[in-house]
Amino acid sequence: MANARLVPSQRGVGRARGSAPTFARELIETIVLTAIVFLAVNFTARPYLVDGPSMQPGLSTNDRVMVNLLSYDFGNPQRGDTIVFHPPSDPGVTYVKRVIGVPGDHITITANAVIVNGHTLNEPYIAPLDPGEPESTSVLPNITLGPKQYFVLGDNRQNSTDSRYFGYVPRANIVGKAEFVFWPLTALHGIPTYPQDFRGVGQ
Repeated sequence: MANARLVPSQRGVGRARGSAPTFARELIETIVLTAIVFLAVNFTARPYLVDGPSMQPGLSTNDRVMVNLLSYDFGNPQRGDTIVFHPPSDPGVTYVKRVIGVPGDHITITANAVIVNGHTLNEPYIAPLDPGEPESTSVLPNITLGPKQYFVLGDNRQNSTDSRYFGYVPRANIVGKAEFVFWPLTALHGIPTYPQDFRGVGQ
């Protein structure tokens, strides 16, 4: 089995004379590699700061999340994904919410349930409620999503501006998928999509 080896430098004037060019080459290579890594990271992922309680308990104010900018270059958002997007009512700002409905879905919001394609969702990710407290203060009749339209809700239903108020999110407004919280370190965790809670919803 072959092993990589480090070969000691031999004595000689030629080795000494070559040290300066070698250092310069290694410095240039390091700078180029750093630039490549920087560009790769910034074109494929980007950190965002959470500001507001709409995604509690999963995401809290001052959490820093890493967003995959390429997630949907090779596929589409799925129910349960936590996405970063520009709301149609104010494209200049950036929101983070959970995808509840995808193109073609039929959605009904009652005071105490979210119904997708006739299937009442079991939502373990939403903020706990006091006994008798309604889950949603906004009730919506049957909504049908068109092509490239997504319905999003905040996990903190009592304190979230989402599709109940600004309507569907166009596919073009979606920035990427929130993958994990990386700061503070005490809150380090991946952001789950809860696929088991959307089983039976598909058409």
